[in-house]
Amino acid sequence: MTDVPGTAVLETKGLCKNFGALVVAKDIDFALEPGARHAVIGPNGAGKTTFVNLLTGALPPSSGAVLLDGRDIAGLAEHERVKHGLVRTFQINTLFNGLTVLENIYLTVAERMGVATGLFRPVGSRPEVVAEA
Repeated sequence: MTDVPGTAVLETKGLCKNFGALVVAKDIDFALEPGARHAVIGPNGAGKTTFVNLLTGALPPSSGAVLLDGRDIAGLAEHERVKHGLVRTFQINTLFNGLTVLENIYLTVAERMGVATGLFRPVGSRPEVVAEA
């Protein structure tokens, strides 16, 4: 991830999404600086979910670019974007109630890192997962 001031971590340029003749997102230019937080707000039907779907790869853009650390990821599938650190979560959590918070984080980190888990080696025994968590 970039830490250069004025350099966006996540950026869109001219991002558009059409469903046939219906234009639901038009020429979205957006930049998220390191450490910044943004809220996407608007009335129902304004295109908020479509925008998030375009960022995360749930929908392909009709045109424009989605840049993550300067790299155009518009052509990457959702699971490929996860490997680069772009993850979507939903308000409904899917935590494993029988695990501690840290163990749930281990599982998330292991999935993102592509580390195989199994019955014979707990994910929390992997030093790289523990360090990242």
